[in-house]
Amino acid sequence: MFYIRVLQIGFVVATIHNFPWFSPWFRFQRHIHSQSNTSTSDALQTKLSLAEQARSLHRRHIAIATTFKYHAEVYGPFAWTIAKIFANQTQPSSVYIYDEEATFVSMMKRLGQLPENILRSPEKERFIADVRSTSLFPDDLGAMIDLVFLVTCEIDLVQLGPELLQAWDERPRNRKFMLLCGVHNGADKFWAHENLTEWSKRGAFRLVTISDHVSNFFKTRLSEWADSKDPAERLSFYEYVNVNTFYPVSNFTDFPLPDKSGGPDVPCTAILQGGFEKKRRDYDRIFFDLVRLLREDPRGWGYWWSDIEQQYLPDANSPHPPFVLHLLGWNREILAIPWEIEKVVVKDMDFGTSEFHALVQSMDIVIPAFSPKGGYLTLQASSTIHTALENHVPILATRAMWEAYPHIRGMPSVLRPASLSEMEAIGLLRGARISSESPGVNFGLLRSHNPKGSENCIGPSEFCDDVQGMLRRGWKRTPEEWDTYLEGIWEKNERSIEHILRDM
Repeated sequence: MFYIRVLQIGFVVATIHNFPWFSPWFRFQRHIHSQSNTSTSDALQTKLSLAEQARSLHRRHIAIATTFKYHAEVYGPFAWTIAKIFANQTQPSSVYIYDEEATFVSMMKRLGQLPENILRSPEKERFIADVRSTSLFPDDLGAMIDLVFLVTCEIDLVQLGPELLQAWDERPRNRKFMLLCGVHNGADKFWAHENLTEWSKRGAFRLVTISDHVSNFFKTRLSEWADSKDPAERLSFYEYVNVNTFYPVSNFTDFPLPDKSGGPDVPCTAILQGGFEKKRRDYDRIFFDLVRLLREDPRGWGYWWSDIEQQYLPDANSPHPPFVLHLLGWNREILAIPWEIEKVVVKDMDFGTSEFHALVQSMDIVIPAFSPKGGYLTLQASSTIHTALENHVPILATRAMWEAYPHIRGMPSVLRPASLSEMEAIGLLRGARISSESPGVNFGLLRSHNPKGSENCIGPSEFCDDVQGMLRRGWKRTPEEWDTYLEGIWEKNERSIEHILRDM
């Protein structure tokens, strides 16, 4: 076969050589083929150019600003994520924070996650002057700040909004910056109407939240405003406002995270973090439950009752170390702990940033204990969530929390059925005798892991499955599990911010 093909090729070449009239046709075909290759090459280059253009960033000079002094744990991870994205870009880029140096930012610097020169003067005049400047970036002549992130827009936009809007209007059409509005609480409708309308009319802003349920709340609210019968609302073009979600979870890999793999097999420490305000955290319910359960089985919690002290005291003969509930917050005088559990519950206050996170990292489990009045499942996001995640401490969660904060589904949570209170769940994990507040219901029977339908299973079979699943999975997590989970969170954050930087 090969011999025949050689003869055929030889015949064609000989024909072209011996018959000149055949040669132009051959050259024409070669020309057409060459043009076809050129067209294909051009098309490929165009595709590559478009792909490169798609990867390029529309926003490359970022200013992060705030007049509110308590959200460094939000803008610190945000700046770190932007810096990671910029590290893969060839174009000049920058990110600056206009704020006093918060201790959280100082800690991120020590961990090598933020550059030393990231901070700029928080003075309002300096910030607005930088937004107006065309000579701010020596390596990118003529470039201007093209994205302004106001971390706490509910406060920041009131303080900085008028001057920023004027600076936006002064710029030519091809030099406009985008306003990124960080929102944390959806309760104040009037703030949004008063401050966002002019930005929305210009198509010049987008929202970013730190939890999915707050994002969903604002998407719904913006749709309602866009469809309003009020012309002032309807003509503000709210339906075109993009809403993004960013999970402010820092990377504490280089922080001396404690190894809990060799510790007790039962949870001995839990933390309830937040201001000591009962409208935000349900302290009364937690205290009531803890007292009730200690009365039933003090030894299961590592305590004994002292008639002299009229308190529960640590029991040296208990099979497990005593359980301690830490309340990490502020407002020293506002919260009273019942006398009988004063040795069980500890108030932790006045911590520096590093000490704060070291304490959280030493805990076995985080108890959110959200009060129904706090709106943490509907209107606003809780810092407890990202504090637990970045410090590698599982969250005692319900399905309602999973709906509000879907990024905590699975590994980072200990899922309890809502019918089981926080302290009942911890009691079961410790092996303590647990009775429900409902007479005749003994959750302790569930520890036998009876199969579905067993007469010892109290309540619906799904409830029994949930409790038994909680006990099987337990509360301990390995460092490898945390590493894998957090890598996924950081990748989601990068994708979210890339959408913002590309105006997608």
